[in-house]
Amino acid sequence: MKSRILLLIGLFLAITAIFFLYTRSNRVTAEVEIYASPIQAGCYIAASNDCRVHVDPFTINLAANSRLVFFQLVSIETGSGTQTVIYDFRPDQSNPVPLIGSTYSPSLVAQDFAATCGKKYEISLQGQDSLDPSAFNLGLTHEITCPSSVP
Repeated sequence: MKSRILLLIGLFLAITAIFFLYTRSNRVTAEVEIYASPIQAGCYIAASNDCRVHVDPFTINLAANSRLVFFQLVSIETGSGTQTVIYDFRPDQSNPVPLIGSTYSPSLVAQDFAATCGKKYEISLQGQDSLDPSAFNLGLTHEITCPSSVP
């Protein structure tokens, strides 16, 4: 009787180990299929109490056999963590999808975005292509300090 119980426990442990190893080896790890050049930005005073964040041109690299789903620029106020989408591009019939597997350099409608003078920001470039299950952070600037007064 004791040997049967030990045999059943051993069989159970063997089946559990085989199942664990099989499912672990068959897991697919998602790899990012979309990349971008470094993102650079700075803040300046455009007029009295009117600060602007300027974003330098950047490039998005799409993997072969993929299409751009969207990209967006998000400002993150570093003091409060408040996030604001300041630019959102999503292809449609009037804005066709870039070529499959291409390098895409967007021409932004505006490269300067409203900011609050005296605040600190980071700018995040986020995007997704048709091979990725969700959006990824493609780049993040260092902290940008907007001037608080006109020199």
